[in-house]
Amino acid sequence: MPGPSPDANLAEVLSQWTRAFGWSDRAAFLCGDDVYTQGEVHRGAARAAALLAAHGVVPGDRVAIALPGSIEFVWAFLGAVRIGAVAVLADPDASALPPANLAVCAQGRHPRTLTPAELIAAMPRAGTAAPHPVLPGTPAYGQYTATYAHGDPEEAYLTMTPFGLRENDVVFSVPKAYDPVGLRDSVFLPLFSGASAVLDSGLRSIAVVADNVRRHRASVLLSTSAFFTRLAAEGARGPFEPLRIAVSYGTTPPPSDAEQWLGCPVVTS
Repeated sequence: MPGPSPDANLAEVLSQWTRAFGWSDRAAFLCGDDVYTQGEVHRGAARAAALLAAHGVVPGDRVAIALPGSIEFVWAFLGAVRIGAVAVLADPDASALPPANLAVCAQGRHPRTLTPAELIAAMPRAGTAAPHPVLPGTPAYGQYTATYAHGDPEEAYLTMTPFGLRENDVVFSVPKAYDPVGLRDSVFLPLFSGASAVLDSGLRSIAVVADNVRRHRASVLLSTSAFFTRLAAEGARGPFEPLRIAVSYGTTPPPSDAEQWLGCPVVTS
């Protein structure tokens, strides 16, 4: 069996993928009025990794990340993975955080805390951390919810049927980034495809989602069948322009009325 290698580190895999396809200058994340390229994402992750290490995080440590969808979330997540720590994602509004050696969250929520403001302020002066050698099966991240606080976590597997994501697509995910589905949709999809994603920590009402789609000119909407059912029930004031496709996942097919309100096809994954 091959030994630990930096090439098995998930954060380094994503960085190498970007370099291999020449995507360094492509937009990866849209955060309000700010746009971050794939190159900026990976350079920021290497600095965040060095900053976490400076705060005493070592390979195998647990780093709780309780942040809304933001570039700080992405940098903290990839930074923890880069130094061989386990990123434990938590709802920033949860009443309790998971046990961890360090938490990236609001002040006062954990005995050892790095706030997003502190992360951003320190990154320009931080060095960069090389990817820590790991085995392919080394844990990289997990999710914490109140449901799991007093019991064993459930095992789950996330898949997605290919739907023709393009390099110039802009993705908006209704599930938030700290949710496993939202993490896949908002972080992994753009970094693996050359597309870009909207990072937004706001509400997920029909009106707010429609406003985000229009503001950022999103072309792909990703959500659960429950959202599309609610959309069909509530209706909308107009098409979610400029969507070209919506992707619904779940056990229940989306209502056919959803396509009418969205103004685009809805495919089931």
